[in-house]
Amino acid sequence: MINFRKYPKKLFWRLYYVCLVISLILDFYWLYTHMFHYHFSFQHIPQFFALFGLLGCMLLILIAKGMGFFIVVDEDYYQKRKEESN
Repeated sequence: MINFRKYPKKLFWRLYYVCLVISLILDFYWLYTHMFHYHFSFQHIPQFFALFGLLGCMLLILIAKGMGFFIVVDEDYYQKRKEESN
């Protein structure tokens, strides 16, 4: 038996995968047993909103990383500015 106090990451990853599988099973169960009233044709794609959220999150991360190239300044930027003004 694995000592979970010594390796808590393994326990958390296992719980994560169990929750993921349960979530997917419940989602497909809900998908095929519930009557939905969609307004757009793309909403009929299974797991559309999960994929939409994932892609949106990835896009926001890429935009933030791209903005980092324009916003980043040197470590001593303010010190140099202070020395130049004196």
